[in-house]
Amino acid sequence: MPLQKRRSGFDIAKLHRRDFMASVAIGAAALAFFRQPVYAKPRIVEVSMGTARMTFLPATVTIKVGDTVRWTNPGIVSHIVNFDPARAKQAGSVSLPAGVGPFNSEEMEKGDTFSHLFTVRGIYHYTCRYHENMGMTGTIVVR
Repeated sequence: MPLQKRRSGFDIAKLHRRDFMASVAIGAAALAFFRQPVYAKPRIVEVSMGTARMTFLPATVTIKVGDTVRWTNPGIVSHIVNFDPARAKQAGSVSLPAGVGPFNSEEMEKGDTFSHLFTVRGIYHYTCRYHENMGMTGTIVVR
């Protein structure tokens, strides 16, 4: 039974293999171009505030752009997470990547948490405003 022309005027019998392959390639390229990028699911990384030794645990955290760090104060001693170089007691103990504005937590009592979403790559050095002189410092590396 011979192939018949459809009403659209398209004759499937005249479709050559290379035309078909070109159509498939163009379609695949269009799908690849317009496809939404797949990103890794953002994470929440936990940092605890040590009371006995006045430390951030862990002291250094490595994350990706789009991840959040959440600090938790499990003890009875108050803390303030300080990412503001102007409020640092020692010059250089707090530093931020270029273009990042300063930020801080409020005073954190037992059980309080503070979270920050990191959107700029770089190295962030921070302190506890109350216990900086006791060496309570931390580092966030954002890749």
